[in-house]
Amino acid sequence: MASPALARLADPFEAVTRQLTSQIADERVEVAVFAYCDGHGRALGFRHARSGLADAVELPVRRIAIDALAFDAAVVMMAHNHPSGEAWPSRADREVTRRIAAALRVLGVRLHDHVIVAGRRRWSFRGAGLL
Repeated sequence: MASPALARLADPFEAVTRQLTSQIADERVEVAVFAYCDGHGRALGFRHARSGLADAVELPVRRIAIDALAFDAAVVMMAHNHPSGEAWPSRADREVTRRIAAALRVLGVRLHDHVIVAGRRRWSFRGAGLL
């Protein structure tokens, strides 16, 4: 159940994004988090992928697709952190986002956003017009 502070937000997708990003903001290794949501932005399930490395995390498209189907999700939201402090997406970040969005689209699932977290700074693929 969402906390009252998250529930008061007008946009449920924003509430889920805040929940995802707050979980990883202070991690010292790269961690990716996924929220599998219904079409109204209500979270149906979550997945964390921890790498153990400060500069990379594996994002297996197949696993993400399997989870989306298992949760019967209409929307997936994802975030990962950059412990280096730089919130700008790398070329690999852009490519994996493109691949995940394309794979989910085939399944009738939309990748709503991919947010990169670096401490208190955030960078959004959706906000940049890339999703």
